[in-house]
Amino acid sequence: MVVHVMFNLIMAIQILSFFFIFKSVSRYSFTTREVIVWLAVFLIVGWASTYFIGVWGAVSLFACFVGISYYKNRKQFSALGIFYGAYALIMNSFLGYLAAIPITWLVQLIFRQSSANIEYLPYLFTAMAPPILNEILLRLVRRFVPQLGKQLIREYGKIIFVPVIVLFIIIIVSVYPILSISNQTGDDSSYHRMILLSMWLLFVVALLYMQFQYHYIRKKELERSKSEQLVQLKEYTAQLEKIYDEFRGFRHDYANILLTLEDGIHREDWDQVRHAFENTVKPTGQFLRKNEYSFVKLRNLHISEVKSILAAKIMLAQQMKIDVSLEIEEPVHVIPMELISFTRILSILLDNAIEAAAATKERKLWIVLLEDPGALRLIIENSSEERIDLRSLGERGYSTKGEGRGLGLFNVQQMLNDHKYASLESESQPHLFSQTLILRVQKDRFSAPRRLDEARD
Repeated sequence: MVVHVMFNLIMAIQILSFFFIFKSVSRYSFTTREVIVWLAVFLIVGWASTYFIGVWGAVSLFACFVGISYYKNRKQFSALGIFYGAYALIMNSFLGYLAAIPITWLVQLIFRQSSANIEYLPYLFTAMAPPILNEILLRLVRRFVPQLGKQLIREYGKIIFVPVIVLFIIIIVSVYPILSISNQTGDDSSYHRMILLSMWLLFVVALLYMQFQYHYIRKKELERSKSEQLVQLKEYTAQLEKIYDEFRGFRHDYANILLTLEDGIHREDWDQVRHAFENTVKPTGQFLRKNEYSFVKLRNLHISEVKSILAAKIMLAQQMKIDVSLEIEEPVHVIPMELISFTRILSILLDNAIEAAAATKERKLWIVLLEDPGALRLIIENSSEERIDLRSLGERGYSTKGEGRGLGLFNVQQMLNDHKYASLESESQPHLFSQTLILRVQKDRFSAPRRLDEARD
């Protein structure tokens, strides 16, 4: 009876270890109810499959991992979800194999003078060890190694993870037969140990490849972003030079305008005064109110990456005959979000607003950037022909521009889901659509502007 109870207890712990390793590496959030449900599913599937196919029953849990990832990723399959499942299978076996001998030796050392039956203690502690060791290793890695950015992983997941998943499958197919033979016959030959060691080394190589591939892609993304920003800054500089030339010409003509008015007033030639006003002073007022001077307020924005994008989008809107108003009344030095994500969100929101405004008679666009001690707010408003269905906004495929074109705001929502301190509020009124991006500041996290080449994922 005791043997049967201990056997089932150890098996249950081994099965649950897979789940906790998966939960730790994926960092998916689970409610208490979800944890209870999934643990029950794992126990049922694990016990049933182990009863029929032995050690290979652990592989059946892989389907559970893929199902969890599918559910957590809004019913979408991803290479990252498959990676999490394969990682849990391999890591549980790997750490259990490494911990078995030291734990057995330690138990025998501690209980060497005890007369109690300690036959099952090494198996019990070995079953409990993998999730604990995995959590310790992951905490060390996350502390000292820059983490993978979710947005790049989402875009380049197949390139990064498919080769790793293939290697993981090779490892599983190679390791589990050996573990099955060892459990059935007790055979632990040097040949088997050599194969297991080579597979564990291959596992480490796969993880190193994943890190290398990610950082290579990230480097290329940074280089591409910098190239785009350089072009945008050149356009911004050219526009500033144009404004300077226009003001210099205005200053040159200003003295002549005053002399003409002075002469007309002195001679009481009101026709001359009226003519001077209609042909010189009045056009000057229109000149000073031209919307292309709104982006001069970019001087209050002290983050070059964001400044270049705003300048480029404002000039694009002006080329499309859109009246642009920009407000940045106070200096902005910090963006409380990873800059790659923020610049992409900013570009998508501005592109949508410009396209919508260009389709209206009013052709209006307002951009406001507000910074306060608690949050940074980006407000983008545009004239609109019709009211927007806010309930469907952000869903995959939904768009007011036609079927199949609604990926922009869906991608924005995906990026915001990765930042718990960020939110997007939308409001639709007759002939006006507004979106407000709110980035709440986390204390001691953003003490200085985060440049693209210094950002950490």
